[in-house]
Amino acid sequence: ARRSEDGTVGEAPCVNNRGSIGHPELCPRPCLYFTNGLCQAGSQCDFCHLPHPKRAPHLDKRHRDLLKALPYEQRVRIVLPILRQKALQLDASPETSRLLDAIGEPRVPPSRDAGPVGLQEPSFMAPMGPAEPISR
Repeated sequence: ARRSEDGTVGEAPCVNNRGSIGHPELCPRPCLYFTNGLCQAGSQCDFCHLPHPKRAPHLDKRHRDLLKALPYEQRVRIVLPILRQKALQLDASPETSRLLDAIGEPRVPPSRDAGPVGLQEPSFMAPMGPAEPISR
């Protein structure tokens, strides 16, 4: 049987190593060495040798720390458009849209002394303090 470019023979993927079993849903991540022809483990490799779609980019630790250091209002301005786009792509429920709208709405302080009107971090998003033991 002839193997296609995506590593399949007919409809089923051609499993040439143990890391490719269950491809694409249940296999581990792709072998970084195989794509460059440098995998020395061959059929004993624990990583998948079949093609995978590109993984979505993620923020590294430095960028996550920078984002966390920003005031809440700036974080919302950066992240909310991305969340809205993802919700559209996933055909999210109307409830998801309402929640995203609520995150972006300015909150009016209860009194004039409470500070300027603007986006305020909801209490459930505030950083948690050190864990305290539960005493009974």
